[in-house]
This record gives sequence, C-alpha cells and structure tokens, in this order.
Amino acid sequence: MKITKKCICFLFSLAVVATQNQLSATTYAYITNQLEHTVSVIDLDTNKLVKNVSVGINPAGIAICDGGRKVLISSPKAKSLYLLDTSNFKIIKTIKAGEGPLGVACDSQGKHVYVADWYTHKVRIIDIDKSSIIAEISVGKSPAGLLVDGTTQRLYVANRDSNSVSVINLNSYKVVIEIPVGKAPFGLALSPNNKKLYVVNVRSSDVSVINTHTLKKIADITVGEWPYCAIVDPAGKHLYVTNQEDETISIVDLETNHEIATIESGETPEGIDITADGKKLLVVNWGEGNISVIDTQTRHIVSTIATGKGSRSFGRFIQNGSRVIPLK
Repeated sequence: MKITKKCICFLFSLAVVATQNQLSATTYAYITNQLEHTVSVIDLDTNKLVKNVSVGINPAGIAICDGGRKVLISSPKAKSLYLLDTSNFKIIKTIKAGEGPLGVACDSQGKHVYVADWYTHKVRIIDIDKSSIIAEISVGKSPAGLLVDGTTQRLYVANRDSNSVSVINLNSYKVVIEIPVGKAPFGLALSPNNKKLYVVNVRSSDVSVINTHTLKKIADITVGEWPYCAIVDPAGKHLYVTNQEDETISIVDLETNHEIATIESGETPEGIDITADGKKLLVVNWGEGNISVIDTQTRHIVSTIATGKGSRSFGRFIQNGSRVIPLK
C-alpha cells in the first residue's frame, strides 16, 4: 500500500479527533481554596490532584459553564469573577461583578452568568464575553445560593437574611414571587424533573421543599446542625446535605422526605456535588483543606484528596467531560 501525503494527513486528523474524544471523557472537579487563593483541579477518574491554579483573592463560589468549557469563580473580597479556561487550566479573564459576588450560576448557552451580590442585595446578570453587566435585580437580603431552571426560564435565589427564596423570570428579569422558608437559607438543589426545589436553611437545621409549579413550600425536612449545601442524585431518589457542625452528610429519602442515614465527612463540610452517573459524591471540607470522595452505593469514603486551605466550592463544581478547544 502506498502511503501518500494526503493519507498521512487524514490519519493524523483521526488521531487528533481520537485524542480529543479521549480527553473529553475525563471528569474533573474544581475546588475553590478561599484561604490559599487557589483552585484545585481534580481528575475524578483517578482521584488525583492535577494542579492548583492561582486565582486572585479568596475564591469562594463556582459554576461550570458552556458544557464544561468555562469555570466562573467568585471573589467577594476582590469584587470580581475569574474565568478559567478548562482546556489549559488557566485564568484568562477577570470580570468586575459588584460589591460582594458570592453565588454564581450560568445559563445553558454559557453566555450569561448570574451573580448574587451579598452586600447590595441584588442579582447581576453579566455577559461573559463582553464582561459587562446587562441587568441588576433587587432581591432579598444577603443573597447566596443561585440555581437556574432552564425549562421554566427561572432563577432561584436563596436570601439568607430575609429567610426567603426569590424567583426571577429570566425572560423579563423580574422577581415573580418571594417565598418564605426556614432560617438563613443558603444552598439550593433542584430535582432532576425540576418539580421540587430544596432550600438548605442553616440556622433552623432543616431543608424547605418548594413545589415549583405552585411556588409554595410543601414540607420541611430536619437534617443535621448548621446545614450548608445540598445536591439531588441523578435518579431523583436521594438528597445529600452537608452539615457543618455535625461534620456529616445527611441522606434524605425524597419519597418520604425524611433523613434515613448519615455519613461522617471531614471537618466542616461545605460544598457538595455528584457525578453524572450518580456513583461518586464529592464533599468539600473547609476545616481540613481536602475533599471526601464517597461511593454512593456503599456510603463509604473511598478517597480523601488534599486541596488547599479553606476549601469551599460553593456551587456546582464537577465538570463531566472536558472541552479541549481553547477559549479565544
């Protein structure tokens, strides 16, 4: 067989595509280390630290955007967002985002990022490419957790000091309703079918359940002391809640809305997320500067990975599949 120059180029192209496909299957987690001013990149296929990326000042909140191509990181102290390119794990942009940006979430297209401003009691909508604020929406006091429902085009906002959740229409950029919940709501989680919103109330040590059709609270679920964040498994059967004071993870049966078990975590667990297949639960431990990797079948910690001082990762931080095309 005669190997021509065209054939060599074709084979090379196939090799590049194969390499990209292989890379795109990797699952990464991004952990903000607030006291070390870094973000840890974790390969969840190997449970190994890839690198620690220097990120401005006191990174706190996080959101995976644009199908995993972008990571947006908030810093209340720097009054900014940092944009991390996941193709090379580099910070490529700093975006001014108000007085105290904390919670962050992105739209499904990765064009806009929604930012909860802790100090001015507003949510800002920012065009990522243009680094410009396109809207400001007044909400309750000290907004923290944000969650986008792309099906209904809503943004849910946990207002810690108003004991409420604001519901924003993303077509009109207006608050539809403010729903009373427990004391000091912080983290939010949504069921896979988008029918239930779970609100983690720090000071009442419970989780409020909201029916997203009626926009009314329908239940309160007692969990551990000082709960912080939560995540629903992909099957919609269980809710996992980090309890800071108890240093445990509550497992809630979503058919009965009752805690059925707890898992011991590291010291002061904060952020929590789950892989797309539902097999690995990741818990970010502020006090120990590490993450616990939990097997959801056995409910045991299978790996502990060192990250950095003050590990937090407030938001969704697991990137299922890595985009290999660099951002411009």
